[in-house]
Amino acid sequence: MRYFVVISILFLTGCASTGNVPPSGTQFSLDGCPPFLNCVSSTSTMGLYSVAPIRLAEPLNQSSWELIKAVAIELPGASLNSARFGYADITCRSDLFGFPDYLELLVASDKQHLNVRSQSLIGFYDLGVNRRRVELLRSRLVERGIAID
Repeated sequence: MRYFVVISILFLTGCASTGNVPPSGTQFSLDGCPPFLNCVSSTSTMGLYSVAPIRLAEPLNQSSWELIKAVAIELPGASLNSARFGYADITCRSDLFGFPDYLELLVASDKQHLNVRSQSLIGFYDLGVNRRRVELLRSRLVERGIAID
């Protein structure tokens, strides 16, 4: 029974936010996706997990960063865990059961692109929720003139 519980927890639990986030700066990369279908990332090279980075209309500055964070926090169930210029860690909770998903935003070194990673904490298939979340963020940023298609 003990082994069943351990194996069940391993199958139901995904990874959380990027684990290698330094205390300051943006000179790091977002983690890749685990081998489950519960994650999308603009830094992934595998088609199943890949999503395009968000192309910014102009190089990131303080005012555009504040707008990006505000738009991200307007996503359904979103709350900001931590942020600094160029990086944000956000938790998005599902409406029905309140399951936590993690959304991370990280400006690329060219300051013209926003890398994104969205992953469900529980389960190993997300029914496309994370991809839709990233695309919703992209479309809202485009609507506000912060990003371009």
